[in-house]
Amino acid sequence: MNPGDSNSATTSPVSSFARFFKKLASPTKKSPKDTCEASFSAPLSGGSDDDIHQVFNYFDENGDGKISPEELKNRLKGVGGEEHELSDEEAEMMVRLSDADGDGMLGLDDFAKMMKEGEEGELREAFVMYSRNSSVITPKSLKKMLTQLGQSTTVNDCKVMIGRFDVNGDGVLDFDEFRAMMN
Repeated sequence: MNPGDSNSATTSPVSSFARFFKKLASPTKKSPKDTCEASFSAPLSGGSDDDIHQVFNYFDENGDGKISPEELKNRLKGVGGEEHELSDEEAEMMVRLSDADGDGMLGLDDFAKMMKEGEEGELREAFVMYSRNSSVITPKSLKKMLTQLGQSTTVNDCKVMIGRFDVNGDGVLDFDEFRAMMN
């Protein structure tokens, strides 16, 4: 799958997990499980270090300070149901991709890194969607996407929205400007 392909039928396990994490870290819920059961469809928003630590502790079933592929798989299935169920191979791949010390487990730093990488992938997917497969988001492409999402707006309104985050003043948003806007 191309991470920027908004028409793809599948999503990478890391991207799906990042979306899942953002729901777990939501400040409006009391526990990660409550948050997860509430919804999986909200847009990404940055999680604090405390949020990451809380979710890490939830996934660390045995409290040893590490998340094994099995713990990752069990917790995702336990709170996310079949929609977020990973195969053994997917869980092992997710851990392997972020496991800095090669012990086959995720420490807190590894887990935080995985979340940030997943968020970056989600931002890239959204950018491609809004930019209409271009290297920038124009007022016209923004209007088209907002219209598809059911929000009525004008090209001039979109120019104003873009202008708030258009650091270099070229009238469009590149990926870095889009990332700043989303954070």
